[in-house]
Amino acid sequence: MKIAIIDGLNQDMGLKILFPEADYFISRIEFDKTSCLQKYNIEMKTDWSIINDKNYDYLFIIIPLYDTNKCAKFFKQEVFDILQKELLIINNNNFKKVFIFDNYDYDYDPNNIVKNDKINLFFKRFYNKTKYYADNVIPFPFIMFGEKELIEKIDTNIKFCNDENKLNRVFWSGSLYCHTDNQYPCLRNRKFTYTQIMSHSNNHVFNPGRLPYETFLQEMNKSKISLDLLGVGCPNMRTFEILTTNSLLFREYSELVWPFPEEFSEETIFKNSEEYIDKLNNLLQSRELYIKCLINQQYIVEKYFNVTWIRNYIFKYINI
Repeated sequence: MKIAIIDGLNQDMGLKILFPEADYFISRIEFDKTSCLQKYNIEMKTDWSIINDKNYDYLFIIIPLYDTNKCAKFFKQEVFDILQKELLIINNNNFKKVFIFDNYDYDYDPNNIVKNDKINLFFKRFYNKTKYYADNVIPFPFIMFGEKELIEKIDTNIKFCNDENKLNRVFWSGSLYCHTDNQYPCLRNRKFTYTQIMSHSNNHVFNPGRLPYETFLQEMNKSKISLDLLGVGCPNMRTFEILTTNSLLFREYSELVWPFPEEFSEETIFKNSEEYIDKLNNLLQSRELYIKCLINQQYIVEKYFNVTWIRNYIFKYINI
């Protein structure tokens, strides 16, 4: 089985980590990922002319599809041009299967942007449980974009304290913004949510500001609870940082679909500042409840947040 991965802007090398035997093609480097390249001994290829059905059985494409929508507020000509080159490769060949991994923030159906019978499946980062998707769209929240890969985060074994006797605080350190897009539409107002939370006395939030990354992770690990506010897309890097540092994930409610049946504890999810205070107080006051939620989280992370399970999840659709 020969796999070609096209990641035009080198946004997420997670698939290459999952499938080290695959060839990895880019157009240009958007972020400096030298450490990841060296850690996994990744070779980046730029000659797309060799991507054909004679050399490869399967084609995986990573692309933020909404960036190719010419009517969108955040349209990017470069990404549009990359997609046209990829569609040309798809149309001129007969791969056994073509999978597109859409890492954009929004929760649209990718079929509304790209219609092509040769695309077998879309793996969608933000798959919304309240929306309708075509049968060829499946949830895949393990991709993103930026300087760090979610798969690398999952695959990095850092020794953290697993003792439940952590500092009685809620760790938060992150950017606060209001993202608006009236065309999609999308509104994410972290500033408002954080202000509402902080307006309550005894909120136990520990916000040390910007920290060196390893210090940031250590402080998160030492905290009993870590706060995850909604980003523009779901999930965000913070979600994975919390889950892999063994702090209890306390997150703002989203409609994100995870690709497994188990659910994170309802006591750790809040919809507004009132629920935030009530549920936080319950977690801080009841050691039994806190440990129950933490054990449930640890079970989910150990079972699903690993390279083997995620690779097999993709393999399942290769073999169908």
